[in-house]
Amino acid sequence: MDARRGGSVRGPGTATLRALVLAFAFALTPPPTFALTPGGGSSATDCLAEFGGTPANRPASRPREIRCVDNDPACDDDPTLGICQFRAEVCVNVTDPELPGCAPQALESFFIENEQPDTNPKHDFDFQALEDQLNFLVLPVEATDLNVCSGAVQMSLRTPVQPSRSGGRWRRGRKAIVSTLTGDPASVTDEDKLRMTCVPGKDTTPCDGVTSTFEQIQRQIFTPTCAIPTCHNVAQGEHQLSLAAGEAYAHLVGVAPANFAAASAGLLRVDPGAPANSFLLKKLRGELGDSEGAPMPKDLKRLHHVHLDLVEEWIAAGAPAAGFIPALGCH
Repeated sequence: MDARRGGSVRGPGTATLRALVLAFAFALTPPPTFALTPGGGSSATDCLAEFGGTPANRPASRPREIRCVDNDPACDDDPTLGICQFRAEVCVNVTDPELPGCAPQALESFFIENEQPDTNPKHDFDFQALEDQLNFLVLPVEATDLNVCSGAVQMSLRTPVQPSRSGGRWRRGRKAIVSTLTGDPASVTDEDKLRMTCVPGKDTTPCDGVTSTFEQIQRQIFTPTCAIPTCHNVAQGEHQLSLAAGEAYAHLVGVAPANFAAASAGLLRVDPGAPANSFLLKKLRGELGDSEGAPMPKDLKRLHHVHLDLVEEWIAAGAPAAGFIPALGCH
């Protein structure tokens, strides 16, 4: 039968009967009709979990990873410049003719390496969604359950920006699913890895399509670093500040900060023409007084000095919503 989606129902049976049924089913069940990628574990267990979705394409002789040029429709599901989007799913107990020594097993749980807890800014919610698909919708399965697949989960991968005074250049984006599937007994395991790489498109730059300095700040700083689910994607908590696209400017320019100490000192989040009186810049530079909170971005690497200079020069130029400032950045 073809690969199917969803879970399974456990049923009673003697060990002998299970063995006979398993041998018969495994002999008659064809492999899935779509391309799957073993994750590189032991050949004796590598069929227990294989990756599907966007097909692996590197190396060409034996594909084991996904490498995609940004905006290539053959592999990138997102037309946005600077973001590759892949589909990832996991199939268990795969009847893989390339792994004749791998027999299906009773399987219990699936784990993906991820930063925890989910309030950690480095937590990958794509990984969490795939892990949950397996644990809540597929597992557990018996050794007689063959070619059982999760639903596809979108994996978003940004091409980071290497800042420069002229606007920057793209770098390759990378991440990897590193997983462990555990069976019953727990000594049965399949450890796998699927590397994903987003390669910048030829002759593209981070300034392509940017229409103002503020839009550059939004694209290169706020959206990838600040407007994330664990922080400023919406106005929430103590800060009540959204740095999401379409909201950030109104939440920043001429607005008093939620921090009592900063507001009492007469600071604004962004004070047009006055970088020294702009709480945003103090937060980003880490130049904070008592009771003014923690530097931003929280628990992440400090912004590149060129990006800090860009924010300061934009504020000094009056924090315009449109148009480019002359000092640096995209033009």
